[in-house]
Amino acid sequence: MTQKAAAAAESTTAMRKDNNIYNQTATPDETPILIKNKLAEFELALDDVGDKEKRCYLMAKEKGPDECNDAHKLIFLRCEVFEVDRAVARFVKYWEARVAVFGEDKAFLPLAVDGALKDDMESIEVDYLQVANKTDPDGRAILLFDFNKEGEDLSSESLLRVVWYQVHVALTQESCQKRGVVLYVRCVDRFTDWRPSLSKNIAAAARGILPIRLAGIHFMQPPSYITLILAVVRPVMGKKLRNRFYHHSGSVDDLLKSLSKFGLGGMDMLPTMFGGELTSCL
Repeated sequence: MTQKAAAAAESTTAMRKDNNIYNQTATPDETPILIKNKLAEFELALDDVGDKEKRCYLMAKEKGPDECNDAHKLIFLRCEVFEVDRAVARFVKYWEARVAVFGEDKAFLPLAVDGALKDDMESIEVDYLQVANKTDPDGRAILLFDFNKEGEDLSSESLLRVVWYQVHVALTQESCQKRGVVLYVRCVDRFTDWRPSLSKNIAAAARGILPIRLAGIHFMQPPSYITLILAVVRPVMGKKLRNRFYHHSGSVDDLLKSLSKFGLGGMDMLPTMFGGELTSCL
């Protein structure tokens, strides 16, 4: 490890003392009573939503009850820091979007390779989106996004389903449900490979549909045309998430130094695609 990399790692260790480096809303101390009461409030608020508006959830309740049980609802409560009305609104939108993305024949199956993703194995194996084999120092899941894979001969619909799948893989970690996720992004090498409509759909899902707390998005070695890409993505993300975009360029040492501000300054926190040691969990 070079002297600069060692200094970055030391800075990362110091950052571990601060568990709110992304200025996220603090999560409450969870107790069995809090969870029980908030789930009860969730049900009451969900009852107040009209049947037409929550049609897709009602279908899920009938056809795939294990996919919308209390454990699933708790993820939405954690995502919205136990603000019940916001959690219910996201939950209803989620089921409407899940049916749109997977179709009624698969939407109520488990989001697994032997369930709703059984016809998307090729898209999964291309590594468009991966979950890293470890979390950040504060328990946030780390996702590795390789937009360069948009040049592959795969449908945008299938790639979007893979995004849903990998997000749910990350959400199997309780710390991810509470603390959220951080993204490493590799942009397309050729601008012509980029799929703006797919990026918009992913951004919309991240903002108000999928039950994830998006802490930060780290664009690694961004190309000169990154401003064109962000011009499309930023409006969909909303003001809060727009302020969580970060750019990192230069040598491995430069990347580690820049990432150390976020507790990611060690080689074990830098993805292999950028010269580090971090790999996916698959």
